[in-house]
Amino acid sequence: MIFAFIQRLIRDKSGVGFVELALVAPLLALMFLGMVDLSRIVATRIDLEQAAQRTTDFALAKRPPNGNTSDLVNEAVAASGQPSSDVTVRLILECDGTAQTSFTANCTVDQETRRFATVAIRKTVDTGFNWRGMASIFTGQSATYVPVTVTGDSVVRLQ
Repeated sequence: MIFAFIQRLIRDKSGVGFVELALVAPLLALMFLGMVDLSRIVATRIDLEQAAQRTTDFALAKRPPNGNTSDLVNEAVAASGQPSSDVTVRLILECDGTAQTSFTANCTVDQETRRFATVAIRKTVDTGFNWRGMASIFTGQSATYVPVTVTGDSVVRLQ
């Protein structure tokens, strides 16, 4: 009698799919949220990289006079939509691979001269989920939400 009851319980499959879905659904939801957040971050990174590339293309077409970077900063602001405080433009002079303090200086005749323009643009991206809060469940430590800072950069050799 008990043996027959156990055999009937083993053969009964009703509700198994629902129970399995209930166990897997939170994991699937986390994977979905992760994909959405990651795609937002990657898309922002691509946009910033393209804006920085546009700015270095502008630097290549219109050489910065006297080491003045204001035109390049304005171009990066226009290309990215970010404020100038989030844009970093550096003009670098290298003599035989050693960076010099002044972009407008000249290397000696026997040194190889290289001039570069670098552009970096930062943007803060708000994710839809507090991933640090999720991690704090496992670590036992409290964690506040911190948005992700994404940077796009580009370098071009001018000389």
